[in-house]
Amino acid sequence: MANEKRVLHLVEYLYQGGIERLLEQIFRHTPRDRARLSLFSYQTPALTGIAQEIQSLDVPLMIYDKTRRFDRQLHEKLSRLVKDDGIRTVHTHDFGPMEFALGIKLRRPSVQLIHTHHSLHYFLRFPSYLVFFQLAGLFYDKIICVSDHVRETLADRCPLIRSKLVTIPNGVDLAGFSLKPRPLSFPLRLITVCRISPEKNLIHILRALKDLRDRGVPFTWTHVGNGPDEHRQPLLDFAKNNALKEVTFAGFTADVKAALAGADVFVSSSLTEGHPVSVLEAMAAGMVTVVSDIPPHRQISESLVFFSLADNSLVDRLSAIAARPEAFLAVARKGREVVEAKYSLDTMINRYLELYRST
Repeated sequence: MANEKRVLHLVEYLYQGGIERLLEQIFRHTPRDRARLSLFSYQTPALTGIAQEIQSLDVPLMIYDKTRRFDRQLHEKLSRLVKDDGIRTVHTHDFGPMEFALGIKLRRPSVQLIHTHHSLHYFLRFPSYLVFFQLAGLFYDKIICVSDHVRETLADRCPLIRSKLVTIPNGVDLAGFSLKPRPLSFPLRLITVCRISPEKNLIHILRALKDLRDRGVPFTWTHVGNGPDEHRQPLLDFAKNNALKEVTFAGFTADVKAALAGADVFVSSSLTEGHPVSVLEAMAAGMVTVVSDIPPHRQISESLVFFSLADNSLVDRLSAIAARPEAFLAVARKGREVVEAKYSLDTMINRYLELYRST
């Protein structure tokens, strides 16, 4: 079809995280009569977890195990792929893939470049990355920021590309989520869903749980998500050394909705975020959602239950929920209403499709 929108999503990794979950939802729900989507990941030696879910959707999915800093073979492979598949738009996610998209653009100037910037925790620390991001960004049609916090930060740190920035919040497919009519159960069932990495600050939750146990509040906590051993092992050691038998590291799950349905309270202790999909999913599930008091969480909704990372207020919030659970059910209902009103997956996908050129 002459005007078919052929879009290649280009990512670095495919593990369990907000980007991967969002991509799975985009590929699942984008109408195929409006765009033909494909996916390429260049730091993925094998398909696991969410990547297998995406593959099951009958989506063209290609992986590559990049091992060298400059990989000429990878540049050539991507250029041929864009040419042979008639790709009209390359849509990159987070910082790393921009290098390869820029290489494609220099060879094939007619290709449109779109970028979604999901997080800020890493590349802002390196001046050389900021310089490259701005120079590469000049070749992009639009740079999508998943929250106003991301957009405002990039506008401040990257003035050369301010005119390219637009906010499109992440969205959630509400199907399968429903408000929980039952009251909170006891022991209080806590859950966190995220990859295991330092910026997720899971050690803060574990320390709070130790204090919560010492206060005599009954609970269980399940963490859903994977991460490298270097980040996972210290958490396991802390739980073991402090006899936190109430703690379970469940690893990857393909059914996040079922995991959330088996819990009462969602907790996020992130140091930094872009626009966390896991928090939106917890709100969609009608859960009491307890989050660190950082700007991206505040921008999602003021109806969340906030705690400071500078003190023991997480323990205080969880203790209050356990003491008066009925007082927090209205907060959970409000969270669901916010997601329905502001964070529809269809709205996000339609805004993406509007940015893709058809010629």
